Amino acid sequence: MPPSSFAPASNIARTALQACLDLLVLLATSITFACVLTAQLQTERIGWVWPSIPYDYTRGDVWIHALLASLVVIPVLMLCRRQGARRSPRWQDLAFALSTLLVLRLGPPDAQVFGTTWTTWEITAGLFLLQWPIVVPLTVAAVMLRRLLGWRGAGAEGF
Repeated sequence: MPPSSFAPASNIARTALQACLDLLVLLATSITFACVLTAQLQTERIGWVWPSIPYDYTRGDVWIHALLASLVVIPVLMLCRRQGARRSPRWQDLAFALSTLLVLRLGPPDAQVFGTTWTTWEITAGLFLLQWPIVVPLTVAAVMLRRLLGWRGAGAEGF
């Protein structure tokens, strides 16, 4: 039986759909981190506060910042998924977890929300590394959400 002419289009559509799902999970995780971090630093409690600087950094800027940070890792995730078809799902989970950590570091909130004298290292240390009680659960939740949705890679059965 000859191969179906729809197979390449189906693979492209599946890859695009998986990339969109990854993008949505990363975007949601990045925005959640920005809002929870802002609440933690401004109220000293876990909560939800949109980061903002009047007339300079609004909700739209938070969304754009999160989207750009998420788009940075999508090509890497697509490459990992392609290579991961021959490897275990745990390898893909690790790649997604590392991508999530990178998005959380690169994404919102802008450090100027908390003052204007931040150096690059202070941003990494104070707004990312020292926030591990927020970062670790969000990363685990993002990986689990991706797994629950069933996107384990191009070789996943049932899709």
